[in-house]
Amino acid sequence: MCARSYSMEKRGVSRAETRRRILEAARRSLAEGGNTDLGLDAIARSAGVSRLTVYNHFRSRAGLLEALYDDLAVRGNVPRALDELRNRDPAAKLAGLVRALADFWSSDPVVIRRLHAMAVLDAEIARGLAAREGRRRRAVGEIVRCSALAERHAERRWRHDLVADTLCALASFETYDALARARHGRDEIIAVVTHLARSVLASFQSP
Repeated sequence: MCARSYSMEKRGVSRAETRRRILEAARRSLAEGGNTDLGLDAIARSAGVSRLTVYNHFRSRAGLLEALYDDLAVRGNVPRALDELRNRDPAAKLAGLVRALADFWSSDPVVIRRLHAMAVLDAEIARGLAAREGRRRRAVGEIVRCSALAERHAERRWRHDLVADTLCALASFETYDALARARHGRDEIIAVVTHLARSVLASFQSP
């Protein structure tokens, strides 16, 4: 390996390590509770880097939060579970989505709980969570739409949007967190939420 290639590779590794330190500092700040400060200055101090370094990696506080959400998803192995969404069967897609969301919710529930609590008073965090909720809502809406196409001749018992919103509520962090804090296991929660969600979808398909 030539000296130039080695130097570039070393810089790449160093950049990835710095990014990891910053994300870990943000995650740790949320996990420790107290008067959480997710400003770039506070995160920079916690990570042992300059504010400019944080800015160069994430461009803004919103960018840092978005990267933190993505990091939590990777921790929960969400990409693997989302492979189920390629299944053509609506019920199988729904089961895959429930598992993917449970993987995400269980990746670091204390941090996610803190983010949801802070969103009540922090508009930027609220926007980030709302954007992700919107993506989940669209994914569920597509599953309901595919289900309707599969049963196009059935008379609908409920409206598409009501069914989609009900499924989103079943697979929400609030539902998962309430069951987990009642000491139910992750696999048990996935099983019961999947069963309930499939029952709602099946009722939607029935005349």
